Amino acid sequence: MKFVRFHVLRMLALAVAWAFCPAATASAADEPWTLENVRTAFANTTTAGNTVCLVHDGWQIAFLSHNKQDIGAILITQQNSRHEYNLRATIQRLVDLTNLNAPAKMEMENHPRAAAIVIDSELIEELGDEAEHVFTGSPLEGIAYLLREGYFYIYGMQPNGYMHWKTVKISGVDLLMPMAPLKLSAMEVTGDQKMDEYATEVLARKLGLGSNTASLSQRRGASSQLDCNEVTYMNSKRNVVGARLKRRFVIGKRTAAAHMLEERYGGTLVYPLQPSNWPGSTVEEEEETPEPQEQQEEPERPLTPKEAQESYKELLRNLVN
Repeated sequence: MKFVRFHVLRMLALAVAWAFCPAATASAADEPWTLENVRTAFANTTTAGNTVCLVHDGWQIAFLSHNKQDIGAILITQQNSRHEYNLRATIQRLVDLTNLNAPAKMEMENHPRAAAIVIDSELIEELGDEAEHVFTGSPLEGIAYLLREGYFYIYGMQPNGYMHWKTVKISGVDLLMPMAPLKLSAMEVTGDQKMDEYATEVLARKLGLGSNTASLSQRRGASSQLDCNEVTYMNSKRNVVGARLKRRFVIGKRTAAAHMLEERYGGTLVYPLQPSNWPGSTVEEEEETPEPQEQQEEPERPLTPKEAQESYKELLRNLVN
């Protein structure tokens, strides 16, 4: 059995931009949170596939699941620079709140925006043991597969919510993995490596997709059907292709790969416009107390002759007394 925690440590040792800090395991009395707990506890959330997103204290927070229930990872990225709690404090607050079984906290220190990921290493290990290839199921299961195999490590997050992976050994092959879809079915390949027939097959094997099973003529036919420049890899059993359109290269299920090349795949994390308060916090609304209005004196009216005479008599009496 390959242990995900071991691979995480190994990968982070090779990625000097990352810091690893294991958190204490939640007590048996505390049940780990589910996505439903998140939706209930926070006022403003968005749900896409197996992911629930929210904004709090200037941080964008995404809770990832593989079954629309159990939380296996939490993504934190900076939305703006004004925070009551910094990144590390926010990570710890989320760990304490969700009671993940075995949280591993990884901070992306050299990321363009402050960002981090918290992984439930126990759940990730279970999912990794069950995953046959990177496209077995949800994005979380794709993460589990890549961590288990140890060829790639998490490098950072893109502004659109795609997870950026790099190879442990320098190869010029980077992966951009969408986090939002219900099922992971395609990824974009970037970097300096030219994705020719050989390079694509090597990548496909590392992703658990098998060898190239199609002839050149079959791949040319698929290229015409997908309306792309070239199909350098195709595995009919997995229904997976490696395809290029201009400067973009993707690998994935045929339809999903075509949609990603045409920028119709989606997969972008969408956060709510309105932020949420922290669960249990109370916001004291200051009621505006209207300032007391001074009573306006009625304008004095002229005295009548009789009133003036009486007033004069009263003045004289006071003087005498």
